[in-house]
Amino acid sequence: MDFNLNQCVRSAVVLVVGLPITIGVASSVMPKGETQAQRIINNTKGDLTEACLQYALSKSDTKMERGAKTTIDEAFGDGSNYREVCNWVLS
Repeated sequence: MDFNLNQCVRSAVVLVVGLPITIGVASSVMPKGETQAQRIINNTKGDLTEACLQYALSKSDTKMERGAKTTIDEAFGDGSNYREVCNWVLS
């Protein structure tokens, strides 16, 4: 094995030039936390969690079920598919 100064200098230059580029690319690809869309989705799910639990645990045609449906209708409009909405909220 031969110790060549030229190879050592080339390796050092590649490291000095390549490392900042690699770190820059990696940091731009990394997620930066919660986006505004994710925040809205999480807030909506949080607001409807109680209503969906009431809907899921209530008997049919009870005051509790009607109250849960009303809360879901306020968020998504009349005629929502309550079962699917609650599956999404509670997932």
